[in-house]
Amino acid sequence: EQVRTHATKCANNLVKPKLTNAIYGAGLVFSKCHAELKIPVDPHTPYVFDGEEFNRAARMWTYGYDIYTPHRVYVLHDYVNSQHNPITASWQRKHDSTSHHDALYRMNTLLEIPGGEGNQEKALALQQSRFGLGDRRSLDQLIQFSGIDLRHAKPSIDGKNRCGNLKWVPFQEHPKGVDFLPKFDAETEQPIDYSYDSTSVWHDRIARAEAPTPLSDARRDAATLDATKSNTTSTTTKTSATTAAIAAEAAGVDLDKPPQEDMEDQHNELHKLVSEAEEQFFKAAEPLLSGAEAHAMNIESLGGDFSKLRGKVVMTGRH
Repeated sequence: EQVRTHATKCANNLVKPKLTNAIYGAGLVFSKCHAELKIPVDPHTPYVFDGEEFNRAARMWTYGYDIYTPHRVYVLHDYVNSQHNPITASWQRKHDSTSHHDALYRMNTLLEIPGGEGNQEKALALQQSRFGLGDRRSLDQLIQFSGIDLRHAKPSIDGKNRCGNLKWVPFQEHPKGVDFLPKFDAETEQPIDYSYDSTSVWHDRIARAEAPTPLSDARRDAATLDATKSNTTSTTTKTSATTAAIAAEAAGVDLDKPPQEDMEDQHNELHKLVSEAEEQFFKAAEPLLSGAEAHAMNIESLGGDFSKLRGKVVMTGRH
């Protein structure tokens, strides 16, 4: 079972781009370059048609990218002729059933859809790999936001339609900034640096997995008691402070981190920048569509406006 982005249509009468519930159409997509660098197409999923788009949408969304549908469309996809073209449709005739099965198994594992890897350690390794999920938002958050019941292979978790007004899901940007590209081993595709910071959704999950056992707790307490007997009051106070720091770290609390910025204000500003950038895009593209020469598009001014969009925005649609 896979999530298929099927028969999506243009949203009519929109006055500005609209946030989608992680629905992504590969036929029309544009974003900042770091989206492509950070979340490339998974090369281990050959022959996949159903599920390919949602798979990538899930990866983008968990990395902190928000997916919008444009309010006007200039790029179309001629499905009738393209699917009957013997050249463009040749990939379907060269089908390898084993590779296809392995690809679907991989995608099920990544999104925790039934039919994937049952070993949790192996599944987590895939989710954290080069072509895995991001660490800014969790899979649980994606399920609630999209409304798709991935773990039970059902279209909806509650029977509600998520195409209406959606509530944006805030996240904490990586401490190294939006342009930061995590590094992975070229052969194993596993992350080179496993030290997830406190803003990562993997931080708490790994902390729970590595939580001390009752026996190690007892040994630690005994060692602390022995040390306390031979130390002064000031040393005891220092030990208490250290214990508090350890407890804060185990709880995923960064004592040195300032209060979180107002994410709602950031989101409103992002909406405004998306609208302005999209308007410039369509305005620049208009001469091309009316038959003018390609150089009529003012690339320099277009790039200048899009440079304002430091946030993670993906414009998408299938028509």
